[in-house]
Amino acid sequence: MKRIAYSLMMLVVATFIFTSCEDVPSPFGTVTPPNTSTDSDETTEIKGTGTVSDPFNIAAIIAQCNKLASGEVSEQAYYFKGKVSAIAVDKSGNAQNFNYGTYGNASFYISDDGTTTNQFYCYRVLYLGNKKWTEGAGESLKVGDDVIVCAKLTNYNGTLETQQNEGYLYSLNGKTEGGGGGDTPSGDAKGTGTLEDPFNAASATNEALKLASGTVSDKAYYIKGKVAEIAVDKNGNVQNFDYGTYGNASFYVSDDGTTTNKFYCYRVLYLGNKKWATGSGDVLKVGDDVVVCAKLTNYNGTPETQQNEGYLYSLNGKTEGGGGGDVTPGQPQGDGSEGNPFNVAAAIAKCKDAGETATTQSYYIKGITDNDYTISSYKNFEANIVDSEGSSETFKVFRVKDKDGKDLKEGWKIAKGSTIIVYGPVVNYKGNTPETATGAYLVSVNGKDPELNDGTGGGDTPGGDTGGNTISAAFGDLDCSDIANIKLSDGTIISLTQEGGKNPPIYHTGSKMIRIYAQNAITINTGSKKIAKVEFAFDGTYGGNDAMYGEAGSNKITPTKENNIATFSNVNNSTLKIVNDFETNSGGTQFRTSKITITYAE
Repeated sequence: MKRIAYSLMMLVVATFIFTSCEDVPSPFGTVTPPNTSTDSDETTEIKGTGTVSDPFNIAAIIAQCNKLASGEVSEQAYYFKGKVSAIAVDKSGNAQNFNYGTYGNASFYISDDGTTTNQFYCYRVLYLGNKKWTEGAGESLKVGDDVIVCAKLTNYNGTLETQQNEGYLYSLNGKTEGGGGGDTPSGDAKGTGTLEDPFNAASATNEALKLASGTVSDKAYYIKGKVAEIAVDKNGNVQNFDYGTYGNASFYVSDDGTTTNKFYCYRVLYLGNKKWATGSGDVLKVGDDVVVCAKLTNYNGTPETQQNEGYLYSLNGKTEGGGGGDVTPGQPQGDGSEGNPFNVAAAIAKCKDAGETATTQSYYIKGITDNDYTISSYKNFEANIVDSEGSSETFKVFRVKDKDGKDLKEGWKIAKGSTIIVYGPVVNYKGNTPETATGAYLVSVNGKDPELNDGTGGGDTPGGDTGGNTISAAFGDLDCSDIANIKLSDGTIISLTQEGGKNPPIYHTGSKMIRIYAQNAITINTGSKKIAKVEFAFDGTYGGNDAMYGEAGSNKITPTKENNIATFSNVNNSTLKIVNDFETNSGGTQFRTSKITITYAE
């Protein structure tokens, strides 16, 4: 009886193995794994970090897969190395190695030592350079080969493997796409990525490979080289200058114009950060000297420029303005001083250097408006400025007024092409929008002082625009991604904190309200300015409860509530803390507010 039970158990195990990875019809039939174990040996030391410079060993890649739930695919691709221990076969016994080129992928196993102990399944991976495997294009994969694979991972119903068609051979016996043994994309790295000291292809590759798979660099870099190859689309159409339908071009650069240690410039714009268009300039060709300015990405293990976020800065010494050495609108100019303000390109570069934290230093920035603008009832100025008409590189002047916060004249029209100068700190808002930060103001328009309002004071302005002794802001117009550091335009900080309650406070993106639960708090810090009163617009019955109160120094303030406005008066302090002090850590009435208005003391 025991022998029968054991035989039945073995039949179940065999059935499971033979049906693994059949979530979609197999393009080459069912892959039959060899009779071996893929379980990790607990005594095997885990090594590597999964990067190109420090790949996982087999124990590490199995450990990484084991973190995934059944059916889950890793968000990023990892590098891992080993020796080929077995070539998978289909149900007809056909080996799924390099020479099986119909569907362009291969399935095989690797282990640390090339034996079938503690091996890992590489399922439907592509060839070197993340290209399809094709008959006769290179060596056939065989047992004992040393490989490095770059791939996303999955836990397929308990089988640990690469995600099908989302991985490729990075290295085969030391060979990469660029050439023979030892020829790696890293090469002799040079440059720092600035205009004065551009990256070469190897440095651009290394910088891109520092990024997690699928992420994009925070800033753009300059890359210098010779065009080594013009990319082609799936129909064989050359993606050079004359491919004008989408206004971009794709090509490779290297130090010497050969395909060794090349870097992929993917969908970049033309000189001056403009679209490529047939007949508007030189056709890009192999051997051309170029400087590219672009953000970088690690696209599933392929280092390249981020599509449509780069442009040709220089082509054979020529910039948009003319011959070698000409200054173009795409080139950063100025030092940010009053006598030599930043142009748009320089302001954007400064923002990208600063990141998502505003600079502590203020700068003068000069550009021209890209459209017609009229000062609205909010009495501030918001516009995009460019270096030259038609340029796609814009800098955002965000809700500025005159110096000292004075209102601009409602109805004042500022025409397209007007020359604007602003002064203040800058920030790369949310990592993708270079703009003026809190404290910036409008200096001049076409050389003249701003037209000011008649002195009646500002009104109710979204986004934290100031007016007289009052500032008002809808939370939907503020950056509430960090609820402990919500900033108003005058520098006031609003912090939401959990003070022991069960649920933390949140900003609800759907309703554009903040929610304060039991034993949560809102703290308002204005710096040096004293608060007279604070008003919150709340949602219907969600106006808090009798347990809500304010703390201003030693002063305890009970709010008044009328017409869905909760008012904390007689604050006389630069800090106000409002607490939902419900007696238990949950329950009571939460406080939902969509807008705050602060009135400062005279």
